[in-house]
Amino acid sequence: MAGEIGSLRERNRQAARDTVLDAAERLLGKGETADFSMRQLAAEAGVGFATPFNHFGSKNAIMQALSARLIERMAARFVEEEPAGDAIDRVLAMGRIAVALLLERPEVYKALVGSLGVVSPVPSAVREHSQRLWAQALGDLSGLAPDTIEIARAVLAEQLAFSFRGCVSFWIAGEIANGDLAGSFAAAASAILLGFAAPERRPFLLEQVGQRYSALPRI
Repeated sequence: MAGEIGSLRERNRQAARDTVLDAAERLLGKGETADFSMRQLAAEAGVGFATPFNHFGSKNAIMQALSARLIERMAARFVEEEPAGDAIDRVLAMGRIAVALLLERPEVYKALVGSLGVVSPVPSAVREHSQRLWAQALGDLSGLAPDTIEIARAVLAEQLAFSFRGCVSFWIAGEIANGDLAGSFAAAASAILLGFAAPERRPFLLEQVGQRYSALPRI
């Protein structure tokens, strides 16, 4: 009985958190920034003013929770698609899947990711969540040169997370168009992977980089 009560309590807690996060997403969709108040959020969610504070503690924590949920959605879609191929193919597939999700609601996700750049007294876990996403894509590191596996396992997920966040930041700033986001990350990820790829996979990665930059004007 105690276990059932605890399980019900946890389900109710998660339902309340989801209600608040869903409301925050709706508010992000109504404007170009995350500039809404906690009072507005509580009203949008149909809950008491204290509820968002009780479950998250601060607005910044709510934005971080939304970011974690976004990354979880990317990971879930990756599992659903079950992309074939080696680690290189899977990383590029993850990039395509992640970008497609961002472009479904660009106004929401631009405001969300843009809000994560503010100074916070409590470090976020966004970097950790993003690294796990790219580690999931890398999988068993197949397609990489055997003598790079050890260092690849140590650094690649983090470097891919940095690269994806960088591309998204330029997209938010309007320096990368919606239609160029996937290609920009594919080229960046391919350039990173070149240093680790097995010799037979390097021509493919060079082709990915070349496709991106062959269309750019020469300086």
